[in-house]
Amino acid sequence: MHWLPLIGFVVFVGLGVGWRAWLQRRRHGSSGIVLFRSHGWAQNVREAGAIVLVALLAVQSIALAVDPRSLDPFLVVRPTATVQWLGAVVLFVGVALMIAAQLDLGASWRIGIEEGARPGLVVDGLYRFCRNPIFLAMFTVLVGFLLLLPTWPALVVFPGTYVGIRGAIGAEEDYLRRAYGDDYLAYASRVGRFLPHLGRLAAR
Repeated sequence: MHWLPLIGFVVFVGLGVGWRAWLQRRRHGSSGIVLFRSHGWAQNVREAGAIVLVALLAVQSIALAVDPRSLDPFLVVRPTATVQWLGAVVLFVGVALMIAAQLDLGASWRIGIEEGARPGLVVDGLYRFCRNPIFLAMFTVLVGFLLLLPTWPALVVFPGTYVGIRGAIGAEEDYLRRAYGDDYLAYASRVGRFLPHLGRLAAR
C-alpha cells in the first residue's frame, strides 16, 4: 500500500506531462510547455506554485515508499486501508480523466499560457460538458493523494491549490476571450466551468 502514492505520482507526471509533451512535439513540433512566459506576475506565481506542489507530492510519495513510518509525525489522521484504496481509485480516475482531456485538446494543448497563439478553440470531447476538464482532473488527483497521504503539509496547500486553480482558470478565460472573442463567449455561455450548466459566462 505504501507504494501506491509513488506509483500514482509517476503515472501522473510521466503520462500527464512527459508523455503528453513528447506526443505534442512529435505531432505538432513543439512540446506545448510554455511556463513563465506570461507578462503577468500572478500567472508566473501560480506556475511556480504548481511546481512546488508537484515537488511536495514527489517528496511525500518517495518518503513513504522508502520508509512507511517516516511521515507519521505529519499525519493528520492515520488512513484506514479502505480510505487508502478509495484514494488510489480517485487518483487514477483523475489521471485517466486528465489524459483523455489532454488528448481532446490536440494541437491546442499547453502547460501555461502562450500569448498570441491561436491553435484553435476546442469544444468537442470532454469539452462539450466542461470547459476545464484538465483542472477538474488535477483537483481529483489531488483529492486522491490527500486520501492516501493525509499529512499536514498536503492539507495546508490544499485550499491554496484550489485558489491557484481558480486563478489559472480566470487567466485562461481572459486569454481565450482575447484569442477567440465571441466564439469563446458563445461556447462559455452554454458549457459550465467544471460541471454542466454551472459557472457559465454571460454571452454578449
